[in-house]
Amino acid sequence: MVETKTILQALDLDEVGRIADINGGTPDLAIALHNRFGSKIDVICLDSEGGYIEPDKDIRKYTKKLQKAGVEKSAIRFVTKQRMLKSYDVVTTVGNFGSRYKIKHIKRLFDKALHPLSRVVIDIKKGSGSYPFLNDYGGCNTLSAPTRDSTGMVVMSVEPVSEPAGEWSAIAKKLAGKKGFFTDCGEHSFLYIPRGDTLVVTFDNLDIAMTKRDDRRPWGFAFIESENWSMLGVMANGWTWFRDGAVTDEFNRLRDSGFFDQFKRVVFYGASMGGYGAAAYSAAAKGSTVFVISPQSTLDKEIVPWEMRYKKVWGRDFSGEYGDASISSQSAADVHLMYDPYVAPDTGHAKRFTGENVTHWRCPLLGHRLGSSLQQMGILQEIARKSILGELDQLTFYKLLRKRHEFPRYQRELANLALDRGRPELARRVCRFVLAQRKDRFFQKMLARIAND
Repeated sequence: MVETKTILQALDLDEVGRIADINGGTPDLAIALHNRFGSKIDVICLDSEGGYIEPDKDIRKYTKKLQKAGVEKSAIRFVTKQRMLKSYDVVTTVGNFGSRYKIKHIKRLFDKALHPLSRVVIDIKKGSGSYPFLNDYGGCNTLSAPTRDSTGMVVMSVEPVSEPAGEWSAIAKKLAGKKGFFTDCGEHSFLYIPRGDTLVVTFDNLDIAMTKRDDRRPWGFAFIESENWSMLGVMANGWTWFRDGAVTDEFNRLRDSGFFDQFKRVVFYGASMGGYGAAAYSAAAKGSTVFVISPQSTLDKEIVPWEMRYKKVWGRDFSGEYGDASISSQSAADVHLMYDPYVAPDTGHAKRFTGENVTHWRCPLLGHRLGSSLQQMGILQEIARKSILGELDQLTFYKLLRKRHEFPRYQRELANLALDRGRPELARRVCRFVLAQRKDRFFQKMLARIAND
């Protein structure tokens, strides 16, 4: 049986607001997520064909176990009707669909309960057909493989779906206006908006832009517009990591036509998948500035076999002139990498960038979705601006980063790290520091839990 600690690491989530535990199959994981993130817990009550039922006595025992571990009754909810479902960060179906029951009977729940960053924890019976079913929703990280005698444990990460290109095409053409351009390359597209003599090239996922942002604009759009900088937005229709011959051809065309030469400063800017794109394709404009959050260097499994988060992209070709971002970015004037050193895969990628033009900016305990954390702290734009203008120094950066001391996510992760390392007194000090500033149920509970251990 895979340990709860291993599953937690494989989830690779910075926030878990609500989880769905089907038929109460994973009480220990539910408790761990609640203790770490303050997650609310929905117990989904289903029969073998996915129909909703009232909770039985065994599920009621589940509640008692959670409450005994310190989970308040108000944080636990039984879901007995489809209309009661919410959107979940984690769905667990251990000992249920995929091993005990046919996986197809959970489709109706998945279609309503999953969002683009959801994780599914499932034990799989050999020959159950679970992998093809799950692959329709995202990529699978197999923690233990199924055998004839035992089930395997899998964490599936939901991936953005392809968006109809027509709607984005209409929006992009309007944004480009008469002086800009929109180039549709099929799986990818390029939007150019001319303004000043600084060009910022951004990389984004169309699904995220169209469904997760109210303005339906590319990554960094409002910030770049406010600075009166020109923008070239590269959009991917899905989790492609921009590995497409059409993208390579378009960057080569822009390079060879002298497009980048007309600007005083060219900046490549992105986060996570977009960060890979920014660092990799910066080679099209030698001497540019690269600003990357939560970097990835390549997903070539021969080069980074420890990168298990994005298996679905392993089939893409990461060879060629723009393949390995740690190499292609060596032609840039400056490369700024911002990452959380406690996120092991991001740190592994960052270490592969070894050129003299690279500056590593460590942002401890702010997670893989570091850009979101910096944005919530109110310092992302200032850091990005100074990086782009070549004005970011150590003193300025760490002075800005001090705001994390008041940031709830950082405070929570610091206390959790102290407990993970067997330092309850430090965790206690963090709890007391927070509670002296504000009322916070999470830290009140943690303090009580430490006292009882």
